[in-house]
Amino acid sequence: MSTLTIKNLHVTLQDKPILNGIDLAVQQGKTCVLMGPNGSGKSTLGNTILAHPAITITKGKITFGKHTLSKMKTDEIARAGVLLALQHPQAVSGVSVTNLLTIATRKFTQPKNFKMPHFRQDIKDTAKALHMPDEFLTRSINEGFSGGEKKKMEILQLSLLPAKCVIIDEIDSGLDIDALKLVAKQISKLRARGVSVLLITHYNRILRWIEADRVHIMHKGKIIKTGTSALAKDIEKNGYSAYINA
Repeated sequence: MSTLTIKNLHVTLQDKPILNGIDLAVQQGKTCVLMGPNGSGKSTLGNTILAHPAITITKGKITFGKHTLSKMKTDEIARAGVLLALQHPQAVSGVSVTNLLTIATRKFTQPKNFKMPHFRQDIKDTAKALHMPDEFLTRSINEGFSGGEKKKMEILQLSLLPAKCVIIDEIDSGLDIDALKLVAKQISKLRARGVSVLLITHYNRILRWIEADRVHIMHKGKIIKTGTSALAKDIEKNGYSAYINA
């Protein structure tokens, strides 16, 4: 069983301390939710796990199973099966999601196990489940896409790549209620196949359709409270102030 484990993590961004002693574990097939007000360091944690070059780890370590992620490069971390869905996905001119997924999956899959016709059908089926038109599969990634369409594209990619652990950053922003349900269903499918999920969000609403095993509140680069999904409901009702000012 592979667990994403973060121990006493301290990081800086442009010499400014951002994370100040994070301890966190996400077990295989479990969903951990990270909540907190703007500027608390949630997205920085996700970027740190994937070795963003602008971030410096000054203390602590990150592991996933036998892999010490905090000593690896981004491409090595991805090959270990740890992937990040970005809060602000960028357009990739001249590259379609079908081509990107095909190239990436071939890299991660034994040739004898890769069947191109089957894989193309999997892409179409997943896109259909997300209510994405077929034309999106041949267009340049995210070019001319709305905010919600970009978020669906992130989930499409996570669903089809051989992920073992996914960090999903603010996926619910920019989604209407119908799109949110579709995205939540795909995230639940990831969990059902044994993928570890670290879900970063401000709001409880996506948790109406996703089962959360643990909920953490983050503030000023530290985890200040841990609980069950009931904690997220309490935040929705009363806000963060009761925990931040405790």
